[in-house]
Amino acid sequence: MSVTNNFNTDLVNPINTSNIQWICFGLIFIISWSIAVFLWIQVEIDKTILFFLNNSNFSTNAVVLNKIFSHYGMPFIVFIYFCYLILSLKSNEIKNGRPIFLLIIFSFALAGITGDILKEILNRARPIIEYSNEIRFLTNPKTPSFPSGHATKSVAFVLPFLFYAEYKGGFHFWIKAILAFIALMVCFARIFLGAHYFSDVLAGIGWAFLCLPFSVFLSNRVLKRMSYKKLNIAVKVWIFIYLGLIIFLIFM
Repeated sequence: MSVTNNFNTDLVNPINTSNIQWICFGLIFIISWSIAVFLWIQVEIDKTILFFLNNSNFSTNAVVLNKIFSHYGMPFIVFIYFCYLILSLKSNEIKNGRPIFLLIIFSFALAGITGDILKEILNRARPIIEYSNEIRFLTNPKTPSFPSGHATKSVAFVLPFLFYAEYKGGFHFWIKAILAFIALMVCFARIFLGAHYFSDVLAGIGWAFLCLPFSVFLSNRVLKRMSYKKLNIAVKVWIFIYLGLIIFLIFM
């Protein structure tokens, strides 16, 4: 059998996670949620952080910058992945890491959907309701506050690439750094704009870490049935999914 045929029929390698990684993800969730719940109960600490970071203390330029990160941060993250997928059609270096983009889809979907359900169950009032006459708001979300949906989804987008992307070299290192920075700025902006407490954002980050192992499991369930030939077809479908996500997140 030729090398080409092997490539077309051999199954795609699974995404591997060490026991240490599983433990670390679980510990990050436990620690972040313990602190978040404590801050929720000790509301004065949460309030102090919120008031300190609120946009009334900063310049107009800072407000504009944070609104950009809040609204366009996630679409820009997805745009970077979209570019990787396009390049993977020609670049062998990028082609070898394509399974990671399935994991990113599962991570975003699982963390985002379950986080939004959890938000409705816990039903914490937004700062705009609690302190409507005390701080300045430049956003008016209608859903409950805990955990932060933007924090959950933006971190869920970048964690798979940070921990599982096999791309090496300075270029990919800086891409990872940019992705991490954007996700953190999305989290910061939600407090700065008065949409969330710090505890909401911390809980969202922790929830993304908790959902990551389950996303790996779901991804491997798909990948273990997928040959490289099918992967080539799947990538073309993923390109349209990522393009759709960019449009959805811009108008969300």
